[in-house]
Amino acid sequence: MSELFYDQWTFNYDISEWDTSSVTNMSLMFFYAEDFNQDISNWDVSNVNDMSYMFEIARSFNQDISNWNVVQCDYYIQTILATGMFEIARSFNQDISSWDVSSVTDMKGMFP
Repeated sequence: MSELFYDQWTFNYDISEWDTSSVTNMSLMFFYAEDFNQDISNWDVSNVNDMSYMFEIARSFNQDISNWNVVQCDYYIQTILATGMFEIARSFNQDISSWDVSSVTDMKGMFP
């Protein structure tokens, strides 16, 4: 799913029912999808190991993804927090305090 909606700035369709349980790469998925703001909270991301820049410049995205299972994905945690998952996603204002980020050593660039 890497770069699936890359540069699709008007994309804002309901994709909440997609089966993402076998997906391993979501890097740049919504990069520059400025209008995207759909509920994807029920996605199974437990097998994803790369979400780098997933929501970068997704300016409208502000959905609750706090229930995403990121605990078992150490590489995933390191990748998203070190490489701007929400960079320039100015609308994102959700509580992700339940994410286990205890192994993260560098969070630079995660948020704007």
